[in-house]
Amino acid sequence: MTETVTRTARALAEGREEIRLDTSGSTGDARRWFRLPHQMEREVELIGTHLVGPVDRVVTYAPPQHLFGALFGQWLPHMANVRVHQAWADPFEPPAVSPGERVLVVCIPMAWELLRRAWPALERAGSIVALHSSAAPPRAAHELVRRAAPLLRAHEILGSTETGGIGHRPLSPGGGDAEPWRAFPDVMFVRASDALVGRAEELVVRGPRLARPEHGTRPPDQWATGDLVEFTGPRTFRLIGRSNSLLKVNGIKVHLARVDERLNARLPQTECAVLPLPDDSLAGEGYAVFWSCPDRGTGVADIRAALQDFPSPSRIVELTDIPRTPTGKPDRRALLATL
Repeated sequence: MTETVTRTARALAEGREEIRLDTSGSTGDARRWFRLPHQMEREVELIGTHLVGPVDRVVTYAPPQHLFGALFGQWLPHMANVRVHQAWADPFEPPAVSPGERVLVVCIPMAWELLRRAWPALERAGSIVALHSSAAPPRAAHELVRRAAPLLRAHEILGSTETGGIGHRPLSPGGGDAEPWRAFPDVMFVRASDALVGRAEELVVRGPRLARPEHGTRPPDQWATGDLVEFTGPRTFRLIGRSNSLLKVNGIKVHLARVDERLNARLPQTECAVLPLPDDSLAGEGYAVFWSCPDRGTGVADIRAALQDFPSPSRIVELTDIPRTPTGKPDRRALLATL
């Protein structure tokens, strides 16, 4: 999650002051990062040119305390002089859209079910582009993209407070990991000279939009994201997961992102979250699957069957709901507290 201070509004008006953002995800201590107005403007222009195009109205479900919400709920409307509906403030109020308007919708995971409910009010638009960031798109996103095309087209953005947007890909109607990520033009990859295409490695980037850390005088020359990727070409890659989500269970490598993908593909009506358990006393390392299914159509046996060709999870925990952070990511601390 990220937080901006009240100076954001003044920076928009004056165009000089740094914008402070605090990273405070579900693990680790909060850290402050600073971005310059020209970095914010460059990111809006970059993503606007490559993915969005001209818009008449913005509907944002990402609050301005989040970098994603600040970029497209504050800076883009200010730069393009377009109307903005701050849907995060009252997410259950259907957005007002005029006939023929070109609409940009800024999404976090919880937004997609709300969009589905509000779709009759949005269908009068001339075109709708949705940008999704911060955690994997939920099932409702893929379903709506499939049902609402060609009026609606959607893109995923991969990035962070520290780096800004790194890459993008179309949001697939069928779910899964069909499309590779494509880097934005100003992002450069730092790779070993003997790196091989198709081999997993940590994603390390350089570029003009890296943020300045609190105790630094300038942005770092490069940033290690903690993401594991497989490069499929000079500017494209597939995301495997976080570097700390690669486990060895009884000596067998397990990428938890692939466990997530399998559960989503095999049990689409079930909400799942997968976390590492490095202190598993039997297997050396292990992982837990947390799951919730409102219609009670899934059981532990179904989860084990979906993962039959993976090392078995150490724990399978049923919950009423999967706790999430304000940006839609599974809340690690709250999940582990249920064990």
